[in-house]
Amino acid sequence: MNSKKSEVKHDKDKNNKDKMKFTLVDIIFTTLFTVAFIIQLFLMLFFANEMGIVILIYIGWIIWLFCLYFALINFRTFKKRGKVPKGKSYINTTILVDKGAYAIIRHPQYLGGILFSISITLWTQIWLSLVLSVVIIIFTYHWTYSEEKTLVEKFGIDYINYKKKVPRLNPILGIIKYMKRKNK
Repeated sequence: MNSKKSEVKHDKDKNNKDKMKFTLVDIIFTTLFTVAFIIQLFLMLFFANEMGIVILIYIGWIIWLFCLYFALINFRTFKKRGKVPKGKSYINTTILVDKGAYAIIRHPQYLGGILFSISITLWTQIWLSLVLSVVIIIFTYHWTYSEEKTLVEKFGIDYINYKKKVPRLNPILGIIKYMKRKNK
């Protein structure tokens, strides 16, 4: 009987360990990020090409295509290569994923969000959208720091070595480093 209680307690502790803990700063940042993103979506729906620079719209669409790759396609890679237990979310990886976009940058989904925000700014061409993009980029970059602490705890030395090889959010530097690794 006593061993069953300790097993249950151990399982409960393990489940609590896997859950993220949010601070007041996290809640405030998340709220501000969400408001900025909703306003930016509103601007996208009701304002387009306010400055009349058509080339920026095309550049926005090109950036948006990269956004799709980094933000959406990698969910599948993450779940498949991360050996996620059946029925669990893609974030429940059991091994470090360093293939696909993860061989180029450490946080492709975050980069996808940043690229989407930049795309909206280029489509709308409104100063407010530019300001909101800057806010979204700052908050997103901040979250990568928080997440990396958790990932170092989860994957240990493997993640520390991965950080040395693969940049956080810079795909250009990531491609250069990737090509150097492949040529060795």
